[in-house]
Amino acid sequence: MTASGAGPSQDRLGRSDHGGVREAGLVAAIVYVPADHPPDRAQSLLSSVIVPRPIAMISTLNVDGTVNVAPFSYFMPVTGHPPLLAVTMGGRQERVDQPKDTWANTSRTGEFVVNITVAGMADKIEMAAIEFPYGVSELEVLGWHPVPSVKVCHPGLVESPVHLECRVHRVVDLGDVGVAFSTVHLVVAEVVCVTLDEAVCSPDFKVDPERLQPVGRMTFPRFVQAYGAALFALDRVSWDDYRRAAHDVSE
Repeated sequence: MTASGAGPSQDRLGRSDHGGVREAGLVAAIVYVPADHPPDRAQSLLSSVIVPRPIAMISTLNVDGTVNVAPFSYFMPVTGHPPLLAVTMGGRQERVDQPKDTWANTSRTGEFVVNITVAGMADKIEMAAIEFPYGVSELEVLGWHPVPSVKVCHPGLVESPVHLECRVHRVVDLGDVGVAFSTVHLVVAEVVCVTLDEAVCSPDFKVDPERLQPVGRMTFPRFVQAYGAALFALDRVSWDDYRRAAHDVSE
């Protein structure tokens, strides 16, 4: 309370002790402190504002030889040398107390394949996210088809025009065991081979986004099409070019 007892104290930016709405000039902002909320709400909020996110449709082989497929949007490139990407894999299934199939197959083999999710696959994204019982052929349910990889043991998907064949580089275990929306494996993997459909890539390895037609994840349950009218281009300029242009304008 303030000294006068008028209400919650505020800092110099107008933020209230208990969060909620604050006034900063003409801007009203909602203050969210994750520690004050359950984990599912925190994850939901992060997933709603860190958008759009590309979708890694990861394919791996189960022990019995069937192909497991699952979408992951907590996914990003890391560096070019070595070529690394990162993906967050959940540890446990929600339906039964067993490791998630993608993580189980990845940890067992040290490999997986990222298939870039495109418009032609969009209507099956949520179906691929279902935790099917072990032994159910996900490819048969989805109507998708496997294609052999070049460097890793797991197949890619015919329906995707880009396959990133990955070997695990490092795993960071995160979260609190037994807490929902907490325990995950941050998998950093080296891309050891990339296969691209010639329909989306030129001989000098330039990918055409209009032909690739990738889709991304937005706030649940929405997705976004990253091609067509959604695209715009900007020139990248150096500091010297920017300074020179600014000088010309000032004259």
